[in-house]
Amino acid sequence: MGKQLTKLRRRKEAKKGLDSLDDRRDQTLVIHYSCESFYDIKDGRTPRVTSIAVRNFASGQTTSFSIHKSAEQNGVPISEITNHYDTLEKSMLDEFFAFIPTVPVQTFVHWNMRDVNFGFQAIEHR
Repeated sequence: MGKQLTKLRRRKEAKKGLDSLDDRRDQTLVIHYSCESFYDIKDGRTPRVTSIAVRNFASGQTTSFSIHKSAEQNGVPISEITNHYDTLEKSMLDEFFAFIPTVPVQTFVHWNMRDVNFGFQAIEHR
């Protein structure tokens, strides 16, 4: 019975947290990003961030940052993207970090973005 009570308590806490986010929709951003496969990297470097999406919870407005978008903005043909990955990733991340201070936010909602392998620390590191 102890496990059931623990599950019930956690569910109530989670619902309370979600209700709190709903009350502060204008101060909440939902964020998700993609990166290279952790399994395909054999040289020990950190996975390259390939795209980031940030959605305003209140308005539904989504702002996207991606290597392919950076390529378009910088006039790099699709066939040449792989030759410019590092430069394009830096351009994308510069745009992302310039965007963040412009939004009034107090809470980010994310999925497992919690450490240096996959999370805010990983984005900052790259």
